[in-house]
Amino acid sequence: MSEYMNDDDRVQVLRKWWEDNGTFLVVALVLVIGGVVGWRWYVDYTQTRDEAASATFQRYLEARQRDAKAEETAALLATLDKDFRTTGYRVFTLFYRAHDAAEANDLTKATEYLNTAVQDAKDDRLRDIAWLRLARLQVQDGKADAALETLRKVAGSGFRAYVAELKGDILLGQNKPDEAREAYQAAAAATDKSEPQPVLDMKIVDLAKPNASAP
Repeated sequence: MSEYMNDDDRVQVLRKWWEDNGTFLVVALVLVIGGVVGWRWYVDYTQTRDEAASATFQRYLEARQRDAKAEETAALLATLDKDFRTTGYRVFTLFYRAHDAAEANDLTKATEYLNTAVQDAKDDRLRDIAWLRLARLQVQDGKADAALETLRKVAGSGFRAYVAELKGDILLGQNKPDEAREAYQAAAAATDKSEPQPVLDMKIVDLAKPNASAP
């Protein structure tokens, strides 16, 4: 008997291998092709959506700048709310709307906008900014304890200095100078040393404890 397979033997082996593995290969190939096509579609869709959201947001900013009629601004905001709800551009408009409501002394409406920003923001940094603005709004509304609780939800390390300083302001308003000083010192420790913070430094100096050994 020959030591090597002849052509008929090779055909039989290949046929048997295909019967055992052919279906799996076809399915795998379909999945790979589907994955590539799906990914390209998603990238194209995301890019197109972001470009459309950016254009709509830019039109909104231009409308604000020239004091456009309320109907025009409302239409742009409605588009962002409906078609681009989870984009950063729509979250930015919520910040603007909260600011406008606060300026009109409608703190309830401003709070609603910021809470919506917290819920819909997909970017952690935008969510932290919303928490910070909400805390400041709560201070303005006389809700100091609620503001302190809100500040605890800010997770980004880049916001530690802002959180600590605002916490110090709140504690000082509650007549807790020792705790306020500790918060200000924490803010100073978290601040970039290359950037002077004269206001924060003044707050710390104003709350410095008297030297016990001084006459």
